[in-house]
Amino acid sequence: MAKQLPKWINREQLVLLLLGVVVPLAFIAIILFADVREGPKTAYVGVLAAIPLLAAIFGTPKTTAFVGVATWLSAFEFGNIASDGNANSQRVRLIIIAIFSVIAVIASAIRVRREEGFAQAFLRAAQADLIEVQANTDISTGLLNRRGVIASLELRQAPEMTLAMFDIDTLKQINDTYGHLVGDEVIAGVGSRLAGGFSKDDVVGRWGGDEYIVILDTPMELGTKAVLRVFEQLTSEPIATSAATISVGMSVGVATWADGEAIDGVLARADNALYEAKSKGRNQVVVAPL
Repeated sequence: MAKQLPKWINREQLVLLLLGVVVPLAFIAIILFADVREGPKTAYVGVLAAIPLLAAIFGTPKTTAFVGVATWLSAFEFGNIASDGNANSQRVRLIIIAIFSVIAVIASAIRVRREEGFAQAFLRAAQADLIEVQANTDISTGLLNRRGVIASLELRQAPEMTLAMFDIDTLKQINDTYGHLVGDEVIAGVGSRLAGGFSKDDVVGRWGGDEYIVILDTPMELGTKAVLRVFEQLTSEPIATSAATISVGMSVGVATWADGEAIDGVLARADNALYEAKSKGRNQVVVAPL
C-alpha cells in the first residue's frame, strides 16, 4: 500500500520542494565533487553562482535565500579546505555568489508575486463566470432563466428560427393535491425532459412560473416537428415524484421567427397560440399563422 503524503503537503508542493531546494543542493555537491576530481582546486567554485538562480525558478524567496546561503557557505568552506592559494580569487567568487544569491531572491519574489497576481486574476474571472452562470440559470430546473434566454438570443444569427412556449396545464391542481414541493419536482422534471428532448444547439429555458421557452435554429416546418415529438414524450410518459407518478398535460404555442423580427413580436404570436391551445381544451400544440 502506497504511503500517503501528510495533509499539509500536496504533490505539487513536494515537486517544487525537490526542484527548488533538493536539486540545487545536489548540484552544489556535484560541482564541488567535480572540483575535487578535476581541479585545479576551486576552479569550479564560481559555477556555484548559478545555483541560487536555479532555485529561484521553482522556489519561494525563503527557500531561494536558504539555497543562496547554503551555496555561499559551501563555497567558503570548500575554499578554506581546498584553497588554490589565491585569496583574491576566492574573495571575488564569494562576492559573485552573494550578489547572484541576492538577485535570485529578488527574482523569486517577483515571480511569486506575478504568479499570485495571475492566480487572483484567474480566480476573479472564474468567480465572475460563475456569477454570470448563476444569474442566467433557473435554480429549480437548471435551465436558462428569462435573463439567460434573452442573453443567449443576442448571439444567434439564424435566418429563420422557431419559437415555442410550453405551459404545464395542471400545475395548480398538482400543487393543491400534493403540495408545492411535489409541484417543484414536476417543474424540474418537465425542464429535464425539455432539455433532453431538443438539440444542444437549441435554447431551452424556463420563462417563469409554469412556462418554458424553446428557440430552435430551424425553419418552421422542421421546428414544429421537433416540438410535436417532444410534446408527445412529455404528455405520454408520467413524471416520477416523491409522492406519486404524475401525468402532465402541456399546452404549446409555436411561432416562426423571421430574420430581423423583434423578439416582442414573435413572443406575442407564440403567446396567442398558447392561449388558443388552452382555450381549445389544453394539452395540445397550436401553431401561430405566419
